[in-house]
Amino acid sequence: MTERSSAANPAFGEEPRALREPEIDLAASTVAGAFAWHEPWGEWALPQVSSREGTLLRLIADDLRERYLPSGECSTIAGLSVTLWEPPANHPKGAVFAARRSEAEYEAFGPQAEAMRAGDELISSLRPAGEHWYLDTFATAPEVIGRGLGGRLLRHDLSIRDMRKESCVLETHTRRNVAFYERHGFELVAEGQLPCSGPDLFVMTRPPRS
Repeated sequence: MTERSSAANPAFGEEPRALREPEIDLAASTVAGAFAWHEPWGEWALPQVSSREGTLLRLIADDLRERYLPSGECSTIAGLSVTLWEPPANHPKGAVFAARRSEAEYEAFGPQAEAMRAGDELISSLRPAGEHWYLDTFATAPEVIGRGLGGRLLRHDLSIRDMRKESCVLETHTRRNVAFYERHGFELVAEGQLPCSGPDLFVMTRPPRS
């Protein structure tokens, strides 16, 4: 596992900024640790405990290298909080995200592959029409949750969206997360449940603020 910064490290006080290629492994570790053990989606997507975090780490690192750094927008604070944004379909690089996952990615989920496909189709059907940036992934390292990093990073990203007059959409899976996003101007617009007794699904949108 990649060594992390701690709250006592000066890196904890870094300002939000664009994620850099040398930080891919650290960012992937942050996301994998958060989603493997602290979000209901992880247990549903990868029920096998022994391989869950390792599988997520590999998939996220590959996605960062192949899609998000070249074609999306990625922000971080010291690698401890990370956001991954997909551009709108009409964006010059939007076609890279036309499919949520590749066939190889679905296969990595083993017995849950078909449930993942069905879940992605459900999410696609609930996403509002119109051009928007999609917050596909937002994670903070479990050991520093509650110290304000996530909120600071999200405010940074949303200020960019507002400056550009861009709408935002995301999905999340707990009421606690819904309340967090509502405090940042998002509105709940659709609800559902992921297949095969999966977690709740909440789709939220946020218009740009003046």
